[in-house]
Amino acid sequence: MLKESGRNQLIITGVYAHIGCMTTATDAFMRDIKPFMVADALADFSRDEHLMSLKYVAGRSGRVVMTEELLPAPVPASKAALREVILPLLDESDEPFDDDNLIDYGLDSVRMMALAARWRKVHGDIDFVMLAKNPTIDAWWKLLSREVK
Repeated sequence: MLKESGRNQLIITGVYAHIGCMTTATDAFMRDIKPFMVADALADFSRDEHLMSLKYVAGRSGRVVMTEELLPAPVPASKAALREVILPLLDESDEPFDDDNLIDYGLDSVRMMALAARWRKVHGDIDFVMLAKNPTIDAWWKLLSREVK
């Protein structure tokens, strides 16, 4: 059914991690499907069995991830929330106006690249160049407040 729909990845959650979930991951791997076991969305009889299943899959047949890794990185819900994300990244003690160049306030390229990578999970077209062309809170809010397609 996955192949018919053009998919090759399987996210696995549930109970009995060391029985059904681990077996499902291994079976998927044998069928050229990439299994992802969600460690914090699995249950088992004991901690040891839970960890054994995660270790087995991670070492042999799939990838073990946390729920947070599968969810899109949140973008700020408002311009004020964007400011709260940006201000701790600045070197200056003065707060910039929304149309001030954030590079003038100490925002470096490494932090800008990290923001681009985070926001790209929601808006796939956002990249470092796009942020660097107009590094202001106003410009970035315009990018982030667009409707997600």
